[in-house]
Amino acid sequence: MRNPYIVGRWVRGDEHYGRHKLLDHLLTSKDQATWLVGTRRMGKTSLLRQLEWLLDNDPSSIHVPLFWDIQACEGAEDLAYELFISIEDEAERFMALGIDIPSLQALDTTRQLRYLQRTLAGQGKQLLLLIDEAEALINVAQNDNNELVRLRRSLQRGEHRTILTATKHLIRLNELMRDWLTSPFLFGFNLVNLWSLDKESTELLIHQGQQNEEVIVEASVMQEVIAYSNRHPYFTQYLCHRLFEEGNDGVGQLNPIRTEDLQADHLLSSFLQIDYDHMSPTERRILLAVARHGIVDEKTLGEELDIPTQALARFIYGMNKLGYVREIRGGWIVGNEYLRRWVLEHQHDLAQQLSSKISDENVDMLLQEGQRLEGDYLRKELKHLQQTMEAQLALGRAYGPDLPTDLASAMQKTRQEIETTRTQLLSLTGERNLSAG
Repeated sequence: MRNPYIVGRWVRGDEHYGRHKLLDHLLTSKDQATWLVGTRRMGKTSLLRQLEWLLDNDPSSIHVPLFWDIQACEGAEDLAYELFISIEDEAERFMALGIDIPSLQALDTTRQLRYLQRTLAGQGKQLLLLIDEAEALINVAQNDNNELVRLRRSLQRGEHRTILTATKHLIRLNELMRDWLTSPFLFGFNLVNLWSLDKESTELLIHQGQQNEEVIVEASVMQEVIAYSNRHPYFTQYLCHRLFEEGNDGVGQLNPIRTEDLQADHLLSSFLQIDYDHMSPTERRILLAVARHGIVDEKTLGEELDIPTQALARFIYGMNKLGYVREIRGGWIVGNEYLRRWVLEHQHDLAQQLSSKISDENVDMLLQEGQRLEGDYLRKELKHLQQTMEAQLALGRAYGPDLPTDLASAMQKTRQEIETTRTQLLSLTGERNLSAG
């Protein structure tokens, strides 16, 4: 059995684990434009590729996916060229829908998109534009401001759906666009944070439960992998890749974790540095303080760093969502073991790098909007779960005392999801008047 853990490329299909609710939300949400925010190696590209794969395997869907990687773009000509190449790469998909691909080569970005929109609409379809590495738009804004104005207008006209992925660094667009007569580029994009897998999906990933051959994992090793990685998809695969060993019988297994398995190599260290570079000054101060303390409560952090209570709570909320920190025993610790060790090892140098191109002001605005949108999503999810619970209870009454095992299990799972969602909403907004359903 070869080593099944993937650490150097994006994944889709059976190699993509979890995030089923997020995938469903991205496809069914009423929002026409979504910004999916995540740190490096969080699985942003894989999520877009999984959306593409799901739609390619669902002939009943009205959405036609187009994956558009713009990481090398510097201006208008680059955007148009990469868009054309993206369409040409999926020639079979688009030619079947009446798209005359060669005619697109001479068109700019806006005209290509308009042609796709109108032709697909004539087939009863809608374009789903999946934009990867959207930080490149910062370069486009610096070199060709007018092109970004035209692109924003095209993306938010509502004739197609757009999902773009980027790190938090993308908020620099709002700073560069301060002199726009219209709203900044990112206004109108629904903000969605991309963070860790749920526990069930992480365990399935560690076991490689979606593959033909599963990996043998002792319960203690499973617990340690989850604890050290904090269910981060890349760190989970990275650690498991190091622990994997093929036995004499050809069956794969994970060995116990050694100290050297938790040390970041040169490549991973560079990713962690990029994540640090994308933090604002206050976020950097918080991360360094948390690493220094090991575990620390918000009151101590606020007093030590002289940050007002509400502002600190928002920054902690955002850093938790992106995996920089996590809560444990009423305090905060660094988000995962690789980041913790890297910060402590480079603490002196990092302390000299507190200034940032990412301003506290823009991050705070982003966090407030993120909290508002997450609250809306959690309320919607809670309502849906409560309706599901009511339907299950009605079905259970029809069975009387002879309740089927699978229905009883489904009801228990729904109750747990309701409680989890209610707790998340209470933690986020303080809302206590939430019916049990």
